[in-house]
Amino acid sequence: MRTMRLFYKSLIITLAMAFFVSSLPPEADARIEAIKGKKYKLTKRHGPWMIMVASLRDIPESRRSKGLSAQEAADELVYELRKRGIPAYTFSQESVIQRFNTLDRLGREERRSYAAQRAMISVIAGNYSDSEDDVAQKTLKYLKKFQPKVLTENGVYNKTPGQPGPLSGAFLTINPLLSPQEVAQRKQDPLIAKLNSGIEYSLLKNKGKYSLVVASFYGNSVTKTATSRFQNASETLKISNALDQAAENAWSLAKALRNAKSYGFPASAPQNIDAYILHEKYRSVVTVGSFDSPNDPRLVEYAKLFGAKMKKHPETGVESMTAEYFVIPGKTPQSPPVASWVFDPKPTLIRNPKAK
Repeated sequence: MRTMRLFYKSLIITLAMAFFVSSLPPEADARIEAIKGKKYKLTKRHGPWMIMVASLRDIPESRRSKGLSAQEAADELVYELRKRGIPAYTFSQESVIQRFNTLDRLGREERRSYAAQRAMISVIAGNYSDSEDDVAQKTLKYLKKFQPKVLTENGVYNKTPGQPGPLSGAFLTINPLLSPQEVAQRKQDPLIAKLNSGIEYSLLKNKGKYSLVVASFYGNSVTKTATSRFQNASETLKISNALDQAAENAWSLAKALRNAKSYGFPASAPQNIDAYILHEKYRSVVTVGSFDSPNDPRLVEYAKLFGAKMKKHPETGVESMTAEYFVIPGKTPQSPPVASWVFDPKPTLIRNPKAK
């Protein structure tokens, strides 16, 4: 009997835990900061797809009584959502006043104005790559049924027909601070995210908007054919995937650049260089630097350092455009190089993808 009681007790606890987990929003396992009183404002870094949770506005002063302002209620709602693992932000929509000329009853011209858009504080949540994102859809469904204390217990929300909950009108939209063109640029290929997840020196961890591609490593896959089984043992086809080698070369170069000073690179003024890796479908690239603008003057310096230059051939003396390279020398002048890499003749600017 004691064994059966322990079994049922364990079962009840398990079911309770299962119910608790199922009641959490899809993003509840994420480590989202939630500090009461802190402002979490929407920026262009968020999104590009998000959930419009709610829009709040202050009532006229003549009807206003004690209670939370629209801004205070929005901040509290953001805090409630963040405690549940949902990244939420506030966005201020300023009043838009339209003015126009008209005539009064006596035919005299007068200037009138009206509020085309009232000032509102919106609460927007989530950071999704597109509107079909699975987490986005599940979070939206959760929010439509969510009953936030700040709206239900403070009398901010009045029940209306067709809208049973304060957030049942939530919907997916793009970040209002981004243009459609910017949203299209930021859409990330799921394969790219998978290839670069958790790797050392990943470009996804670069905090800038841009970086400079200085080296590219391409791969070609070799596939074993059905006829290869008829080959002799001594003629066994060696199977390799050059993409793996490309990834390895990119990682080795990025690591070397981050320790370039110890190898005397560049020769003019040795310095460690902030290098990153991005694995794409058919190549792996190494980038340098973190820039917020394509006009950053440091880009010109890096382009000159890594780009091809006119150099004389050591034997013929004829000048030609020659790619730059990075060599880690052997222990002695007679020893072969430990490693060497050739940079792209013309470095190219890349917009940094972001981790989701």
